[in-house]
Amino acid sequence: MKNPQVTKYAQFWLLTLCMVSLTVSAAVHEVIVQDNSFSPATVVIEAGDTVRWINQGPGAHNIYAVGRFRCANGCEAEGGNGNPSNAAWVAEVTFRVPETIPYECQPHVNFGMVGTIVVNQPADAVVPEITANPDNTFSPTQLTIMQGDVVFFRNAGGEHNIHSNDDGLICADGCVGDGQNADADPTGFPWEFYHRFAQPGTVILQCDNPAHPAQLTTIEVISELIFSNGFD
Repeated sequence: MKNPQVTKYAQFWLLTLCMVSLTVSAAVHEVIVQDNSFSPATVVIEAGDTVRWINQGPGAHNIYAVGRFRCANGCEAEGGNGNPSNAAWVAEVTFRVPETIPYECQPHVNFGMVGTIVVNQPADAVVPEITANPDNTFSPTQLTIMQGDVVFFRNAGGEHNIHSNDDGLICADGCVGDGQNADADPTGFPWEFYHRFAQPGTVILQCDNPAHPAQLTTIEVISELIFSNGFD
């Protein structure tokens, strides 16, 4: 026979887990593109977060940051079309380095249709770090983090990149799938970036430099809540 008190607590923790999961995945910030303006015009985010632009017209708009991204019906860096469009387009760009990025709508910049993305350091008190080393190793070679944690990656020397076994993270001087112009191949450039791990599981990372086949590290991403035995 089930213990009503245990069932009550199980339901409470299940609800809490759902709320945590929503919080973990809430790293997308929306900007409405409409009436020759961006709303909000300034967005303050954390490194690793994504900005989603939603075009509600009625004019033909796009988003453009010199040398960084050009998006409308998708982003050109990802094979999309960045030409101004009055279609109901949605475009996303992920920002992984603390910095300030001004951008504009190309046909309406003279009407004041400009915006700013302010990317701050992650608010986490302690951000774990994985370093690609000059001796062709990663340190540490194993890391355990909580679901939703942000990890700081950096290249301390040598031609390296980061490539996960699920292809969800391919980065060097930029990351594949960010919507930005980026080179994710191994490079000696002193790259660095932040990435948030939103899903629990085991992530194996390698360097794609063929001269570094043993350059591996593993990240264990564990759930925020672990249920005790007896919760059924």
